Amino acid sequence: MSIPSKKVEIFCGTGGVGKTTLATSRAVSLAKDGKKVLLITIDPAKRLKQLLGLDNQDSGNITPVSTKTFFPDEEESSDLYALLLSPAKTLERIGTAEGLTKDLDNRILKVLTKPYGGMNEIMAVIEVQFHLSHSDYDTVILDTPPGKHFIDFLQATRKIEQFFDKSFVEIFKFLGKKVGQKSAPKKLFSKIVSTGIKKLLSYLEKVTGSDFVDLFVDAIGFLYQTKDHFTSAIEFQKELGKKDFSNWFLVTSAEHHKVGEALHLLQGAGEFMHDDNFLCVNKCHKPFLDNWHPHDTELELLKSTMLTKENELKTFAGKNFHRVLEFSEILSSKPCEHVTNLAQGWNLLRS
Repeated sequence: MSIPSKKVEIFCGTGGVGKTTLATSRAVSLAKDGKKVLLITIDPAKRLKQLLGLDNQDSGNITPVSTKTFFPDEEESSDLYALLLSPAKTLERIGTAEGLTKDLDNRILKVLTKPYGGMNEIMAVIEVQFHLSHSDYDTVILDTPPGKHFIDFLQATRKIEQFFDKSFVEIFKFLGKKVGQKSAPKKLFSKIVSTGIKKLLSYLEKVTGSDFVDLFVDAIGFLYQTKDHFTSAIEFQKELGKKDFSNWFLVTSAEHHKVGEALHLLQGAGEFMHDDNFLCVNKCHKPFLDNWHPHDTELELLKSTMLTKENELKTFAGKNFHRVLEFSEILSSKPCEHVTNLAQGWNLLRS
């Protein structure tokens, strides 16, 4: 089955199914074929660090990756790059682009851009859209967060739209006139017409003090001044549904309940995903079972039972997904060998 690469390839799935490893193997496979590939992990667990030998200090920076790590006997490709998502670094890039680096020294913004600060998925969409708009790569591969967090990532643009909707127009208009000027919170209160915003700021002042309100207003002001970076990310959402733009790979493992979880994920993401998608069944045992010839009756029964369950699983998958890809279990304790073997699996799909 030939699977041509596209501008964006999205790997999603529940935890523990090998999603990050399979996404990495796809990136390695495409780079070996001469594609310039950027692999981005949005998964907070950051297993990509282990697979690619990256450090915490690499977070937020594009790092070249040698394919010789996985294929030491072959010619090295210099067209593979990795990025560990860092919401703080994304916001820093936005602030620098707008000449607002001093405004980044804000406690509220720093809290929001921590890995679990609430803006992880929004920053991820902005980061992906940034690299797509610059067209530096043939393919951008996304290793998305597991389960529900993947749906949160897909819905990030809705959060952006809601934040910048008409309920914030009045405060944004005022802050837009006051950009670069110092204004005491009390003076700000008298200028804001929106009753909801006025009540919110008044409440914050009573509970936290005027210093915190200053920080809050400054944070809102920063977001207003950089809103074009946020709203441009909405285009990414529109493109995802186009067949010629994206490949979707839902990753599961050869366990029946895991395939059920993948189906649930497909249903949750259905409105964002086009019909040309793939279910990747990882950790299949059939190749090993076919070559196993036990002489013991009980072991024969075990083999037959395992084959029956795996065949039932694949039948279920075939009825519920348009295209199913199978990847064998890798019997190795070394993560790099997992990537190498799975990358070879992608090559077999093209043959």
